[in-house]
Amino acid sequence: MGVKNRQPLFPLLYATLLKAWGAMAPGREMDEKDVATQPQETGQNPRLPGQDEDPGRPEGAEAPPPEGALAPHARRSEAVGPKPPAPGGKLLSLKGDRAFQRLRKGRAGRGRYVSVKWLPAAELRVGIVVSKKVGKAVVRNKVKRRLREILRRLHLPQAHLLVVASPEAREADFAELFRDVVRALRKSGLVQ
Repeated sequence: MGVKNRQPLFPLLYATLLKAWGAMAPGREMDEKDVATQPQETGQNPRLPGQDEDPGRPEGAEAPPPEGALAPHARRSEAVGPKPPAPGGKLLSLKGDRAFQRLRKGRAGRGRYVSVKWLPAAELRVGIVVSKKVGKAVVRNKVKRRLREILRRLHLPQAHLLVVASPEAREADFAELFRDVVRALRKSGLVQ
């Protein structure tokens, strides 16, 4: 069941090997001594150029590193420190249980879909609470994203702010939620 007229898979490689092994006697097995240990010095690069390679590019040419490049693990923000958000920029989150506990004593306001509490502070930090009563994770995340965007658009004064969504918030569209958050913030006295 041998195949007599078998085509080589890599014709160029096959031709090179036949040329190298041509000096071997027929029937003689290849041995270690037949393999070259030193590269041939023909003056040519053994690597063949690819079809997409630039023939005019000098060999070994690489792009210089960019000016002022940082180490892969360094970040500019770590060197300078955290930057406060620009009005309408990313909101900073309330961190830790203590911050939430302090807000229990804050000024409160309530709307149909949200209730808010706030205390004056040196910077604006926001905590958004959406309980499992609102719905499954997808619904809760949607409500949180909407509330975060509403608070980002409002350009609030510096304060620590807690926003708690009620279960009815899942049915509210963006505009209704926006009006309700503004109503709750006005009742609490944070915005006029």
